[in-house]
Parts: sequence; structure tokens; C-alpha cells
Amino acid sequence: MPKQLSILFLTIFNLTVCFSQTNKYSSIELENFKSKFYLNRKIGIDSSLYYMDKLSQSDNISYKTFAYAAIEYLKTREKQPVDINYYKNTIQSSLLNIPETKQNYSMLFDIYILLGNTNKRRNLIKPALDHYLKAENYALQSDDVERIIKIKGNIALIYQDMDELEKALLKGKETLALLEEKKQVLGNKYLTQKYKTELNLGAIYTTLYKKDTLNHKFIDSALTHYNKLLKNKDLNNEDYYTARIYYSLGTAYSLKKEYGNANMYLDKSLTLFKKVNSLSYLYKANYNSGYNHFMSNDYDKAKKHFLHALNLKKDTLLDYNYINTLNYLSKIYSQQKKIDSANYFLNSFLKAYSKMSTKERQQFKEAYKIDKETDFKKKIHKLNKQTYLYTLLISILVLTLIVAGIFIIKNKREKNKAKSKLDELLAKHSNSEYNLNTSNRIKINDEQHQQIIDGLFKIEKNHYYLKEDFNLYNAAKKIGTNTTYLSNVIKKYKKMSFNDYTNELRIDYIAKLLTNDKKIRSYTTQAIAEIAGYKNAKSFTRIFKKYTGITPYQFIEKINKEL
Repeated sequence: MPKQLSILFLTIFNLTVCFSQTNKYSSIELENFKSKFYLNRKIGIDSSLYYMDKLSQSDNISYKTFAYAAIEYLKTREKQPVDINYYKNTIQSSLLNIPETKQNYSMLFDIYILLGNTNKRRNLIKPALDHYLKAENYALQSDDVERIIKIKGNIALIYQDMDELEKALLKGKETLALLEEKKQVLGNKYLTQKYKTELNLGAIYTTLYKKDTLNHKFIDSALTHYNKLLKNKDLNNEDYYTARIYYSLGTAYSLKKEYGNANMYLDKSLTLFKKVNSLSYLYKANYNSGYNHFMSNDYDKAKKHFLHALNLKKDTLLDYNYINTLNYLSKIYSQQKKIDSANYFLNSFLKAYSKMSTKERQQFKEAYKIDKETDFKKKIHKLNKQTYLYTLLISILVLTLIVAGIFIIKNKREKNKAKSKLDELLAKHSNSEYNLNTSNRIKINDEQHQQIIDGLFKIEKNHYYLKEDFNLYNAAKKIGTNTTYLSNVIKKYKKMSFNDYTNELRIDYIAKLLTNDKKIRSYTTQAIAEIAGYKNAKSFTRIFKKYTGITPYQFIEKINKEL
């Protein structure tokens, strides 16, 4: 019996604890917890999640379901890990237990709009629209003007995402008309909704113009809505709101290809977005500025903005702007002949592009008007080929300059040498009393060597070296010695070979003759060659140039000019 009483006591205690835990919040507390969700940007995500967690512990099924929907939305928006199946099943089962009575319409509206927002964040457009339409139904049934206007704006945006722009425009106009009709009822909330609606309508008209750039009424209507917002200080009384208007104006002018106006407004938006630390819009505005400068061929400024955009891209989720930023940077660096950087960004682009699904690739090509037949791998090959050709061209150019430089220096030295030698020859032979550096001036102690030197003197004096049959053997025979002795003596005392000795005597002779005899200068090269002891003009010309640096013809030409 005591054991049974103990079990009964524990059961009652547990039920009491459970009851007290699930029913400890009053309706005022529950509503206060719920309000913390709408303050999430002010109090911080962690604080909002904390209050939503407390709200999820309530035994009130409506607030509990709202809490689950709010947690799922916040985690999705902040890219935090979230168990999608758990929240989906929990929320769906909970919704079945909420009676569809008038007192629950407002809560059901709030839950379904959260579900729609979550699906939209996940790019699940059709499920998002279904939830928004259910939310609209509850707003209409409860005749809640504020909620009706809010959901119509959301539906307009979702139709825009679905590319059903006429429906989006219709919803936007309905919202604007309702706003003006219920202006007094809305009170202070009128301005906020007015701002959002005008901005949304401008965005819809902008998208319509993207589809039909020949219809300028669309872009003019967009600019009308944006300028209306800009002029009304009550509608842009905060830096963030004003920045959004500048950004929208910049985007519109960019579509009109008025890049000067576009950059002016985008620069203003960047200043304000930086001030309020709106990273997402800083990223988008930098991308748009980069695009405008690229289209204006201002590649340095384009590169600066594109690189800023990449630095602001902190998450790993791919988006079209990020992928196309890589594409544009590869083009810019390629244009600037910075091939390594061009290759880096093109490879990064291809890597990101390869992660896209077939449908996303098609949408990307259409969104950025990329040729469907573009083969990006060919671009890599082309850049690599450009790198190779550029390097080869530079190498060839440098090598050519080096060779040309060597040739010029060598040629200049040869010309200076030839000129010096020619001047020396002219000076030497212009004197009619010219005497060779004759052998009799050499005094040698060796009697046999002296005899050979004296014999060479006679050969030089009698011009025996001019004879066609003059050679080492005949010269030795004439002097009365042998070829070995003669060759050694010439090498020792003349510092040259017998052939060089013979050629020097002949060239010296003919140079003097040409200098002093005008008649000889009129002879043919062959005739002059024969006078000098050579059989043909070709060998004579070659030897003459070797010793003087110029041809016989050039030598004669110079003498005729100077004498």
C-alpha cells in the first residue's frame, strides 16, 4: 500500500510540473515573446531565437506553431543549419490543430506569410506563392487592412520572381490604390507601406523594361516611382531607405545605358550603404558600378568595384552577380594583357559555373545575354595561347634587339676601323716620295738571316712580288735560300706568314698607285687586280677589303672625292 501511494504521488507531481511548465505564460507574455521576432534586426538574431524558443514551449498551439515557423525562417535567412523535414512536419501537423475561426485568422496569416518568406528564401517560388495566397485569404477574411496591403506587396514580388510581370503589376497597383484609400486607417504605417509599394512598382517596371527595351514607357514609369520617393522626405527619412532609392535609380539608368547617371546614383548609394553597414547592398551596388564602368570601357574603375564586390562575398552560396564578376574580371585582365590574372579569374569562373545546374546555367546565360554557344574552355585555351605568343613575341623582340645591337656595334667598329685604315693609307700614299718600310733598315747580327732580309729588300724594290708566278718557292730560289728558312725569317722579322707578306706588299703598292694615278682609277677592277698580281677581280676584291676595310671601288670613290 505505501508503495502504491508513492507511485500515485509521483504521477500527480509530474503532471503538475508538466502542467506548470507548459502553461506558465500568460497571453500578454506570449504576445510579448511573439513581438520579439519582429524586432530581430534591432535586438539581434540570437535574442529573437531565444524568445522564439521560449514561445515554442507554450501549450498554446497557435503561438507554438508561429514560434516554429519563425525559428525556421530566421535560421534560413541567416544561413544557419536547419532540419527542414523536422520543421515542415511539426508545423504542418500543428496547423491542423489550429481552428479556422475569426480569432485565429491574424495568427494564421502571420504563420503562412512566414512560411512563404522561408520558401522564397530557398527559391521555392511556387510553394511560397501558395502560402502567400493562403495568408491573403486570412487577411481578407479578418478585414485587416495592414495585413492585406502587406501580403499584396509580397504576392506582387513573388509574381515578379515567377516572371508573371503583368500579375505583379496588377497586384502592385491594387496595393497602391488600397494604401491611398485606407491612408487614415493606417496612420503612421502608411508611410512605410507607401515606400515599399512605390519601390516594388518601380522594380516591376524595371523588369518589364529588361524584357522589352524598346518600350521606354516601362523605364520612364520606373523612374517616376523612384523620383517620387526621392522627392518625398517623409518616405526616405532614413539613410537605408534613401540608399535603396539611389540604388534603384542607378539600376534603371544602367538599363538605359546612361552610365554616367547610373554611376552618380550608385556612388551615392554606396556611401549610404557603407554608413548603415548594409553588406548585401554594398555587394550588389559594387557589382552594378563595376558593370557600368566596364561598359564605359573604364577598366581600372570597373576592376576596382568588381574586386570590392568579391571582398564583400563572405558566404559560399553562388549567385549570378558573383559568377559574372569573375567573368568580367577575366575579360578586364585579358584586355590589360595580364594573362596570369585573366587565367586565374577565368578558371574561378569556370569552377563556379560548373557547379550550376543545367537550368541555372540557361538562366544565367539569358540573364547576362551570354551567347549560348560560348565555349568557355576555348577562352582558357585562347588565353594560354596568348600567353605563349606574347612571351614568344617578347623573346623574339628582345633577341632581335640584341642581335641588331651587336650588329650595329660591330658594323660601327668595322666602319671606324676601315675609316682609320683608309685615312692611314691615303696619308701614306698621297706622298709621291713614299718608301716602304724596307728590309734594309733592319740590322741583323745573324749573317744568314741578314742575307735573306737583303734579298727581300731587292724583291720589294724591283716589285717582283707583282708577278703572277710569285710564290714562296720562287722567292726562295731568287734569294738563294730554301723555303723553310725564308718562311721562318719572314715570320720572325715581319711577324706574318709569306702569303700575308705578299698580299700586304701588293695591296700597299696598288693603293699607292690608285692614290697617285688618276688614269689607273678609271680601270676596271679586273685590270687593277692584274696590275697587283692577282688572276681575277673576285679574289683581289676580297683581299683588298680584308686589308683596307673597303672594296677597291669604294676606295677609288673616296679618293676621287677628296683629291
